[in-house]
Amino acid sequence: MTWTPEAIVAWLEATTHDPLGLGVALALATLVTEDGTLVAGSLLVGSGLASPLLVVVALLVGIVGGDAALYAVGWAARESRTLRRRLPIKRAKKVRNWLRGRETAVLFFSRFLPGTRLVTYLTFGFLRLSFLHFITVMTVACMLWVIGIVFFISEIQKAFSGIGGLYAALIATAAAVGIIVVAPKLAGKSKRATTLDDVGLERSNDQ
Repeated sequence: MTWTPEAIVAWLEATTHDPLGLGVALALATLVTEDGTLVAGSLLVGSGLASPLLVVVALLVGIVGGDAALYAVGWAARESRTLRRRLPIKRAKKVRNWLRGRETAVLFFSRFLPGTRLVTYLTFGFLRLSFLHFITVMTVACMLWVIGIVFFISEIQKAFSGIGGLYAALIATAAAVGIIVVAPKLAGKSKRATTLDDVGLERSNDQ
């Protein structure tokens, strides 16, 4: 199965008669493709096939759960040489001082900058920084991100519903690509972006 937003929507539509099943399906799908599921869930809301509350809560549970799992993998890597060699956290120990005073900003902005999440969450776990702080910041950032995207996409879809459901969904999907993919990439090029990539974390080796 190709995990495009359209394919995910078709799969999720089969569960819309069962709110609990739809919620579980959405949460699990985020573990396969977070952005694709976010778009698919938003399209379901725009089509009136699912309630905004159900979709937002399910997406939050799935995404935050996935973030916590990455933190846990980083934590486990501290005790495993094999994991340390395989994960992109080679200089994690050397950036502890750099992170002081930046933890909240790094975590928060990583949610909005694709390509920075994996190394950030693994590193926070590897350094065993406060899990409570990690999960609190990520939950707040994820809530803002998910609510903003769901309502943005669904409202665009509703606005263009007069030209046909399919065309409205395509326009909304195109807008989502612009928000989820293009805009963050442009923001990531800013020298003011605060991420672990700033210190080249994933490019060096820690013996």
